[in-house]
This record gives sequence, structure tokens and C-alpha cells, in this order.
Amino acid sequence: MVTTGRCLDDDGQPIEGSGFEVDVEGPVAERLRQRTTPLLSNPVTEDWTVGLETATETGGEYETGLGIFRANGEGPPPHYHVGYEESFEVIRGEFVVEMEGESHHLSRGDEISVPPETAHSLEAVGDSIGVALTTVRPAAQTFTVVSTQFGLAHDGKLDEDGSPGFFQGMAMAAALADDTVFTSPPPAVTKPLAKVVAPIANALGYEATYSKYERDAFWERNVEQPSL
Repeated sequence: MVTTGRCLDDDGQPIEGSGFEVDVEGPVAERLRQRTTPLLSNPVTEDWTVGLETATETGGEYETGLGIFRANGEGPPPHYHVGYEESFEVIRGEFVVEMEGESHHLSRGDEISVPPETAHSLEAVGDSIGVALTTVRPAAQTFTVVSTQFGLAHDGKLDEDGSPGFFQGMAMAAALADDTVFTSPPPAVTKPLAKVVAPIANALGYEATYSKYERDAFWERNVEQPSL
């Protein structure tokens, strides 16, 4: 077993206790070796993600990434996607997917698909991290949304629950209304509010996404990259 994905300090040294362990001969290591993006991390929620097949590579047909989730972490908050489905295939650990009022328990090898406009959440359960392949079809802004959230976490701009502040949240909600919609507070409240507040947020310097979080250098400077 080796440890990787740790946060890096100002000297580029790994911070102990901030990464995850992986078997170099196991399926998770195999997937990490296939990555096409840097490994991203969220130091607040203790989750990680990496791109495997990008929209450019698939002609926009789909996009696949690997999500690594802290054991018994809450995972992403309930949300739905507009115009595209999302599927999960468990590579390691145990997950519970909440969808349409039902709980689905998934183990290694299990898969589940979430139709468009269907509210859902994903949580790793058990004593070890959970790892899942995530595919969206057709390709959308999912990786951009995640990289923005994770980047804000590294810059200390998320609260202890992993949520952005009011103006940042409104800027993101307005821009992502046709892609990813979080269900709490209810969209009936946040959508019209975001239309009003987002221009103010933008004027104050808040954006839905930030180019620095799309650069490999940001993640290579802040996150220990796998060497497997």
C-alpha cells in the first residue's frame, strides 16, 4: 500500500493525514495510471477526483472520471443534472445512492444510472474509502463544477460543510442552472434569486468558474500526484 493525494505545504511537502492509501497492484491504482488530468482534492470534504476520458477525447459523447470518497463522508449534496444522465460503477468500498426517495446499496462491481433531472446523492459507507467510476452522457460541465468546488476548498473559500459563501454560490447557481442544480435550498427559490444576485456577485469579483482551477499547475502545486 502507498499513500497519495496528500495536500502539499508551501514547500511542496506532503501534509500527513491528508491523503488516501492505494494498493499499487489493485484496480484503483490501475485506473489512476490511466488518468488524463491531474488528481484533484477537496481538503474540506476529503474527497478526490481525476479525469479518465474527457469530452475532447470522446467527441462530447460522454466523459468519465474516478471519484474517491472519504469513508462515511457525506459526499456531494443532493442535486440533479439537466439534459444528461450520470452513472456510477463501484471499484472499491460500499456506497449508498439516494434517488427518487429510495436508497440503493452498491458494492464493488455494482452499477447504477441516474436519469436526467433526477435528484440524487452519493455517500461512501463502511470503514474504508469508496471509489467509483463516474460517467456523464453526453459530456457536460461536471468536471468543471467539481474542479471549481475543490479549488475553492484549497483557497479556504468553502465553509466547514464544503459549501461556498452566498455571493459565490449565487454566481455558480446562475451560470450552472442548465447543467447542475442543487436541491437545497429549493431551486424554486435559488433560481430566481440567482438571476438577481449573480450580476452583483460578478461585479464584486465572484465568478462561476476560475481559470486557475483548470490549470494543471494549480493541482500539481497543491496535491500530491500519484506515482504508481
